[in-house]
Amino acid sequence: MDVDSVIAEVASAVGLAEGASGVRDVLRAIARAEPVAARDISRMAELPVPIVTAVCNELRKRGVVDRGRPVRLTEAGRSVFASGQRGRSARCPACAGRGVASAAVTEALRDELERAAAAAPEAKPELDQTHCTVTTKISRVLAMHEAGALAGTRIVILGDDDLISVAIATFVTRTGLPGEIRRLTVVDSDADVLSCIAARTDGTGVPVELVQHDLRAPLPAALRGAFDVACTDPPYTVAGAELFLSRAVAALGGDAGQHVFFSFGARRPEETLRTQELFTTMGLTVRAMTPNFNEYVGAGILAGTSHLYHLRTTAARSPLVAGDYSGPLYTADMRAAVTRPYRCAGCAAVHAVGPGARWTRIASLQAAGCPDCGGTVFRPMALQQR
Repeated sequence: MDVDSVIAEVASAVGLAEGASGVRDVLRAIARAEPVAARDISRMAELPVPIVTAVCNELRKRGVVDRGRPVRLTEAGRSVFASGQRGRSARCPACAGRGVASAAVTEALRDELERAAAAAPEAKPELDQTHCTVTTKISRVLAMHEAGALAGTRIVILGDDDLISVAIATFVTRTGLPGEIRRLTVVDSDADVLSCIAARTDGTGVPVELVQHDLRAPLPAALRGAFDVACTDPPYTVAGAELFLSRAVAALGGDAGQHVFFSFGARRPEETLRTQELFTTMGLTVRAMTPNFNEYVGAGILAGTSHLYHLRTTAARSPLVAGDYSGPLYTADMRAAVTRPYRCAGCAAVHAVGPGARWTRIASLQAAGCPDCGGTVFRPMALQQR
């Protein structure tokens, strides 16, 4: 079994944008954790679940991965690909790789935040809402606390279906420091989210300013340059990252060193590059990035995780989007403007699906079958922007 040839063949068959390195990441994840679910491989390799599934299927064809579930290597695959990997992980068991943990704080906050999560309005997929877990809510607050971004600060949260404002209010109340937060403001377009936050923070001693506002319009004048800390978990698109980061920069005061806590999931290499270019273009530096810090209920295609970036402003800070934004923003908007190639699992023919293509939806192509061989199984390839 020639390692390089197998990896190159699989990368080509799947149309993997990450190329051979992406296949190696999948193999490394399998070797370390087998037997392992595709969802867990997705988290470790930072690839969408459908892509991981496609890679595993190609590895099965070549005798590297067993045909059973969950995913595991064959004996031949293990002898070639698992050397020095199995069970060797340096991930901290106490903090689960997040870099922050406090058993005492978690115990003090969990019950209240579980009640808040249960009372949260149903997530709206059209707004790319996916609620983070209670553990993530607590961890985000701990990360802010460790960074010195809670006590004595003015905080704005841009979009808060995760109820981070409730977590902050609960944290400072339980630690006896409700007066330490100088200002806590939530900006969200969803009235249901704002109503839930109002109900869950009432009586905490932490006044929360709630502003119903669509961030496609510039921030109200009273919110510009008024904060020391901005938190945002934007739509799952690069356009969403650009818009929400722009509003975060606009909300922060002029001094360098202001904090931005930005949650964003793994993307294909070119999208990751575009996202990180936004930081420097807007005058932001990366203080830290913790992979898979955030876990969500749902969001299956991304294995239910996203990274947490801790950014700091410089004197050169400037939003990229200053005025109104009218372009596509949410995932559904992007799908309407994107053509994706799909490779037939039977004959490897590639067919475009999307606006202007013969098939506008993958379901239509599956129903019609591959024009070349009649197959009905198709694997997604790298997106092609119009």
